Amino acid sequence: MRKLKKLLLSILFASIVVSASCPIQNIVGMQDVVQAASVKLNKSALSLNVGQSSTLKVSGTKSKVTWSSSNKSIATVSSKGKVTAKQAGSATIKAKVGKKTLKCKVTVKEQFSATEATKKISVTLQDTGNGVVAILKNNNKVTVSLVAKLVYYSNGKMIDTESDSNYAFESGAECALFFHAPYDNDYNNVAYDDYKITLTVEKGTNLICGQDGIDVESDFGADNVMAEVSNNSGKNFEFIIISVVFYDANDNAIGYEYSFAQCLTDGSVDYLTFDFPYDSNYDTIYPNSYKVYVNNAYTYTWM
Repeated sequence: MRKLKKLLLSILFASIVVSASCPIQNIVGMQDVVQAASVKLNKSALSLNVGQSSTLKVSGTKSKVTWSSSNKSIATVSSKGKVTAKQAGSATIKAKVGKKTLKCKVTVKEQFSATEATKKISVTLQDTGNGVVAILKNNNKVTVSLVAKLVYYSNGKMIDTESDSNYAFESGAECALFFHAPYDNDYNNVAYDDYKITLTVEKGTNLICGQDGIDVESDFGADNVMAEVSNNSGKNFEFIIISVVFYDANDNAIGYEYSFAQCLTDGSVDYLTFDFPYDSNYDTIYPNSYKVYVNNAYTYTWM
């Protein structure tokens, strides 16, 4: 009888212990869920200019936070959550806390400076004898609008100035501009011995561009260069400007022509003629080679 009582007491005690421990486990589990749910990142999206910084913070936990960036060339993040913008683009900053990963999308923009943008326009000048050709390349990460002005000199004295422009000069693109030589009232060329170019650069705004979708096939024609220009951009434009620079056997520029292509609608084609240059007696100068440039292809957002 005593053994039976001891057995019953043991079973009763074990059941009390088990029943008492179950709520504790449930409470602990609920605390873990509540804590995981309360862990938050103070920002889910962040916009910065190149060179700027901002610090992200994780709340709701005292656990260690491990930070990482999906693209360190765009934005880096320190062990304390400080995000630094490196170059234009987008990256995802991740904050790992235990098994939970929090994310913030970072968009980095290039802060435009006209002074810095001008420095990133490379310029090569060549004198044709009847004016100066300028080959420009836009090394900025954004489309710019530029006006170029060339001043002609003779014996250190300014004698004339000419301007040309490209209002939709895309990032990474090249274009060719031309500055006519000075001439007098009788349209006779005036001698010059020096020249200097200056650029005025602004950020291209309200533009829809797509010169990489303009395809050009060309060949020598009858005292000219013939070009077939196709609009394969998937866009409709207001302007498409094509230019040609002519070269002699020594790769010296000897002439320049440009034309507006009329293949403004997506899928359309136009044919252009670029006449060979001529000398002061209007005799044709036959080039050894030439190069075609798609100076721009653009329309405005309000059109």
